[in-house]
Amino acid sequence: MAKYDKKVAPGAAFTLLMLLVGGCSKQETLTLRNKQYPLYAVGNSGISGTVFIAENQDSSFNVTVRLNSSVPDSVHVMNIYNGGQNNSSNVALKLADIKGTGGAVIGETKNIRQKVEDAGNYGSVTYDKVLQQTMVVKVFLSRSFPDSLLCRGDIGK
Repeated sequence: MAKYDKKVAPGAAFTLLMLLVGGCSKQETLTLRNKQYPLYAVGNSGISGTVFIAENQDSSFNVTVRLNSSVPDSVHVMNIYNGGQNNSSNVALKLADIKGTGGAVIGETKNIRQKVEDAGNYGSVTYDKVLQQTMVVKVFLSRSFPDSLLCRGDIGK
């Protein structure tokens, strides 16, 4: 009987050790979040769309802008500004430009970690920080026509 106990004890210890190691090596499943906001046509541009903000595992985030149509042979400039619709002088996030085709287009800015602070300095930003602020996305016809606003929409609070 004593020999049997000696064989069982190491086996039980090994099984317990494997359960502990296996339990420690498992990573919890991280649920990444995302939000979407509408972009509304300005004036008679007829261009509207959607802004998607998606959290990344490394605390950065992506901003995807989908326009229902675009102006051919132009490069639409997109930015996110601090404040609401009426406060549009402070660019917080510079987004990737979208080449107009005449049809629907998508532009994506990936792995955003910094935003423009006061006086042009940069500060860190996360998915949560962006959504806790009131900001506005604006899409312009091109750099040559910075006053030609095609569409805009609020994001955040």
